[in-house]
Amino acid sequence: MTSAVNKSDFCFAAMLCLYSKNIAAEVEEALISAFDRQSYPPSQLIVVYDGPIPDGVDSVIKRFSKYKDVVKIVFDQCKGHGAARAAAVSACKYDWIAVIDADDISMPDRFEKLLNLVVRYPKAAVVGGGLVEFEIEDGAMIFGHTINYPVNSDEVRRYLARRSPIAQPTAMLRVASVKDVGNYQCWFNNEDYHLWIRLASAGYELLNVSEPVVWFRTSPHLFARRGGIRYWWNEVKLQYFSYKNGTTTVSALLTGAIIRYFVQVLMPVELRALFYRRVLRKL
Repeated sequence: MTSAVNKSDFCFAAMLCLYSKNIAAEVEEALISAFDRQSYPPSQLIVVYDGPIPDGVDSVIKRFSKYKDVVKIVFDQCKGHGAARAAAVSACKYDWIAVIDADDISMPDRFEKLLNLVVRYPKAAVVGGGLVEFEIEDGAMIFGHTINYPVNSDEVRRYLARRSPIAQPTAMLRVASVKDVGNYQCWFNNEDYHLWIRLASAGYELLNVSEPVVWFRTSPHLFARRGGIRYWWNEVKLQYFSYKNGTTTVSALLTGAIIRYFVQVLMPVELRALFYRRVLRKL
């Protein structure tokens, strides 16, 4: 594609938050895809050690630091995604920072596509894109569903009333806007959605490109993590937070709470996975 981004004007950072369960080979692949294989790579990596991490993962970061600009932030104990991402945003010296998840793979033109959107919409606070799910079987990538997200600001706001409108593994954030609404904050499993609500409530634009930009790693454990009474209750509280901030309605709040209870609390994991893939992702 022909780039609309002036490379002399746009430098940006990427954040990578690591914790005890990360796998060295996956972290290395995530970094290589986000830097070495990009048509428009980040200028800096801000990596947060959210408590102790495996020696192999630390070795990957040390190797990467030999040829890239790396800022390392180390927490003695795990503080959670909200605190880790907030620390990365606070340490960023550029206007924009991208999210790199430690087990996902960025498509080669991910950042070029997102930065082209930034140029077209200078008031945007967050830009993101779609995902293509994959699993590894016998050393090969097996691709699954493609998940797309609402594109323009009006579509994003309507979607926000029910679900998170930006896939965090794809997101690029304007640092000043994120700081203006209080940065990332701790909210069990939903730090990103919580931030999007605050940004939208403050009048900022959230946008997506119309195509996928990240290969998203899935596993049987993914849908197990998206269930249980605690997970459900925190999502209900988040929807109430959204209602108080004017980004959802009472009817959407109540309907969402009921549907989520059946899916996240009552459904067995296998049925929950099927429901997410066959129903929710098509809404």
